[in-house]
Amino acid sequence: MSEPDMHILLAYKSHREGADDPYTSLLPVGLLTINAVLREAGFSSLVANLSRIGREEIIRLLRSGAPSVVGLSQFTHNRFETLEMARLVKEVLPGCFVLLGGPHATCRWQEMLESSPCVDAVALGEAEMTMLELAGQLRSGGIDPSRPIPGLAFRGADGRVISGGQRPVVERLDEIPLPGRYIDNSIGVDPRQQLEFLITSRGCPSACSFCSSPRFWGRRLRFRSPGSMIEEIRYLRDRYGLIYFSIRDDTFTADRKRVLEFCRLLLEQRIFVLWNCQSRVNALDSEMLGWMKRAGCECIQLGVESGSQKVLECLGKKITPAESETAAILIRDVGIRLSVYLISGTIPETDEDITATCRLIESMRPSDGQVSPLVYYPGTALFEEGVKRFGVAPDLFERDRSPSFPVRADHNVAKTTRRLLKSLESVAGRTQFIDSDYRGHKKLLGYCHTTNLMAGEYLAACGNELGAEREYREIVMSEPDNPWGWLALGEFYGDCGRIDDSIAAFLRLSELVPSHEPAFRALGELFKLTGDRKKSRYYQKRADELLAG
Repeated sequence: MSEPDMHILLAYKSHREGADDPYTSLLPVGLLTINAVLREAGFSSLVANLSRIGREEIIRLLRSGAPSVVGLSQFTHNRFETLEMARLVKEVLPGCFVLLGGPHATCRWQEMLESSPCVDAVALGEAEMTMLELAGQLRSGGIDPSRPIPGLAFRGADGRVISGGQRPVVERLDEIPLPGRYIDNSIGVDPRQQLEFLITSRGCPSACSFCSSPRFWGRRLRFRSPGSMIEEIRYLRDRYGLIYFSIRDDTFTADRKRVLEFCRLLLEQRIFVLWNCQSRVNALDSEMLGWMKRAGCECIQLGVESGSQKVLECLGKKITPAESETAAILIRDVGIRLSVYLISGTIPETDEDITATCRLIESMRPSDGQVSPLVYYPGTALFEEGVKRFGVAPDLFERDRSPSFPVRADHNVAKTTRRLLKSLESVAGRTQFIDSDYRGHKKLLGYCHTTNLMAGEYLAACGNELGAEREYREIVMSEPDNPWGWLALGEFYGDCGRIDDSIAAFLRLSELVPSHEPAFRALGELFKLTGDRKKSRYYQKRADELLAG
């Protein structure tokens, strides 16, 4: 067991503009897994999201918690905020050991340690085992320079930077404890927002010039087992009432056999969730997509980037526009929504290239998408080429406080981005599935609650209330224990003014998923409409208790 005075704080603070962003303001998943590993090993640790917490409150938190070790997660966008946090920790707690980790720190560790005396060490790459070994040495009296820790760089007593070299990656990801089991007693964290996002694999074999993921995780893919994924989803559903998940693996579909087994277990164990994921355009097939849809996948995001083969080659993307078009057809055929990622502002980009991308958007017909200007990140081939060929300053990230660094900052890039966004908006209005599509999806896949939910939503938007109710009721008749059917009916009846029917549906939902806070919140509002203040207060109180944990 750990000594009582050994307390570890793992924290994150986004850049100022990102504090209100629903994604940038969330904790990195890596902090959660490090916390879980430390807690399971007996250390006292907790996670803190400081993105929306001011300086004075942070000072109070540091003084009251008095951590012996503070680990800070650093990305390029928040690199200066992280260093400011490190300085603040040293100001409030001079003897505290301050450690950085994350993608930016991993790639700029030498510069960080040489120029920032407030930083004692940097964890390189995935840091669960590095942090565990470091905590053990610190508990025993401090880092032993004669026994450098693999995966850790630190400043020795003489000021010299010492690196323990590369640490072997975690081979069996199932051995990492589920982070949701150890998120209690956290600071500034909403578990329901945070734990919706899952990562079930590590590593990337691709060589995209703009991405540093392979340098951080390694090129060899490692996977959690389908059983481990199901265990986590079941736990989060039962503990926090989550029934929607976003799987943030770079390429969730990279291991076809694993995907099929995951879908089989979801269906066999009647877990009934909806989810989305990311994939590559050449890592999909119709059979796999069919089982993904049956198991609750409602949206897939694809890294399409461009409709120009010349630009794709410049980005190191080993795909073709034709493969993107084929993937879009396969995804639409089974009735899964499609979202695309696009990049603007590459150095060789011309009007002809942008026109090709607009044509590709028109052909693929995505439901939505994101357009991002091409930017420099440390640890990427793009940045290294920029330094060698285009006069980019090697110390760019240390001397310039900008949250991002577009490769091209000229007016044409902003114009291009607007053009691509306009193309996406134009197509999105014409990509909605219609009656004939849903009939085709049902003929292809048979009964599928995901199809029914999407069809019901469409029919309700069209004013066909009978049709929408029929879709939702088919779910609860076919699968009485499926919470999504009751949730859809509860919301539908509420919108139609059928208060008693809505109450009955939400009551059933609350029985199936007793930790589903929105169901109790809705019941509180519905009973208020009936004039039953006692029941309204009861359900509102229950919802508040669930939010409080």
